Amino acid sequence: IPTSTRTCEHVFGELYVYLSCTGRCFKTSCALQPLRHDSCPGIQNKIFTLAKNSYLTFVVKQGGKFHNNFFKCDNEICVRFDQLCNLVDDCGDGSDEKECRNHFQCKTSRFYIPLGG
Repeated sequence: IPTSTRTCEHVFGELYVYLSCTGRCFKTSCALQPLRHDSCPGIQNKIFTLAKNSYLTFVVKQGGKFHNNFFKCDNEICVRFDQLCNLVDDCGDGSDEKECRNHFQCKTSRFYIPLGG
């Protein structure tokens, strides 16, 4: 994992999210927003917890570990972090690709095309 700031044109999915949210990518912003306890209605077996001593959120236990690796789409469904900025419209409304700076979207086909080929 890079420790310095870099271009992230050739990085996708969960690594892109990690690097952009930790300030290691030039000209990017973190697409993640805090999840409230009532976010992601389709997620099963939520365990509620207090975040930053200010709001109720949730985690999910998977494989003996607790995870909160969900992104809330504009249409209210949720996808995993590895589905963000991966050149696929996993949300169905494009919101999982909207803030990504590692591609552009073709206006006619609506396909996501990676930068730098």
